[in-house]
Amino acid sequence: MHNRMANKTCSPHKRLNIKGVTIFSVLILVLSVVCIFVYDLLITLPYFQTKNIQITGHQFLSKTTILEWVDLTPTENILAINLKKINHRLIQNPWIAQATIQRTFPNELSIQIVEKKALAVLLFDRPLIIDTSGFVIKEQTESDPMNLPIVTGMTHADLSQTDESLSQKMIAIVRVLAEKKQTVGFPENMKISQLHVDIDFGITIWIGDPEFKILLGSENYQEKFHRLRKLLAFFRYRKAYQRIEYIDMNNPDRITVRPYSEKNSDGKEV
Repeated sequence: MHNRMANKTCSPHKRLNIKGVTIFSVLILVLSVVCIFVYDLLITLPYFQTKNIQITGHQFLSKTTILEWVDLTPTENILAINLKKINHRLIQNPWIAQATIQRTFPNELSIQIVEKKALAVLLFDRPLIIDTSGFVIKEQTESDPMNLPIVTGMTHADLSQTDESLSQKMIAIVRVLAEKKQTVGFPENMKISQLHVDIDFGITIWIGDPEFKILLGSENYQEKFHRLRKLLAFFRYRKAYQRIEYIDMNNPDRITVRPYSEKNSDGKEV
């Protein structure tokens, strides 16, 4: 008898709870349907059709190339564009280091990218482009920059991933090319065409037009380039570039210049 009375007492509350849960579920379902309907309506309105896509920060990559890479067209509805997906796709491009994308209502999209800057080409069985940080960008193809310095003397063991520290050879390469670029007043026609790195003898570069080689050694590159700048200014004044075979700068306090030696018909130097 006691159990029957308890069941009768609880029954109205249970019915009330079930009814409340049912009403709440129906409201959620109706709200979801309304949201889906409103979203479908908004993404079809011409008012939100993308009319302007601004891309900034690109130099090597063209706007057309970037849009084709992410498969984005100006006719898409700005609300239907998945910004996270596009951002992820952008940073998959080997030339893009960072990317930011945002909407500007009602119909504009802005993309800000940071490109990697090519530094040199490592000469392997397949030439590899490295950036100014010393990491590999990609394999060089016909559409990539072709006027970069060629680097020899490296092995695959000398390469590093982006989460690893650089090898000693790579550090030396980056320093040489950076110091040369930063040397104020360095002749514009004195571009480094080739760089060879050796664990024992340091770095040798080929520079200028006509080309001659410079033995830089293993350290003090900034000081050596500043002294080389003054030395080249002297040779430029004397118009003697074409008579240089090599310059040895292993010891910057005792620079050796070897003139180009011509040979006559019997093989003797003149």
